Amino acid sequence: MREGHAGENKVSLMAAVLYSASAENDLLEAWLYLADDSVLAADRMLDQIEAEAKRLLDQPMMGRERRELAPGLRGWPTSTPCVLFYIPTTQGITVVRMLHHARDIPAIFGQGI
Repeated sequence: MREGHAGENKVSLMAAVLYSASAENDLLEAWLYLADDSVLAADRMLDQIEAEAKRLLDQPMMGRERRELAPGLRGWPTSTPCVLFYIPTTQGITVVRMLHHARDIPAIFGQGI
């Protein structure tokens, strides 16, 4: 009888980053604002944010807990001036908002996610 490697017959499910409609709108607004000066800079910013969101899949609890804004919500300051607000799920993470750090974040979340 041949011994297999650990996990040889196991199905691997890939974690995913999902974006809410509000988060997609936030990303579009940020891209449009930056693209006014430089499409390349706008594309780079979105690429950075997407890469950092994917890195959160390895340790989804790494972001700061933000339960004062919404149950289960976490925040991650990106290398851009934006903060990702997300909820860890069994499938990965759901980004609910992506906001500039200088915005009135409690007021925005007070309006609902």
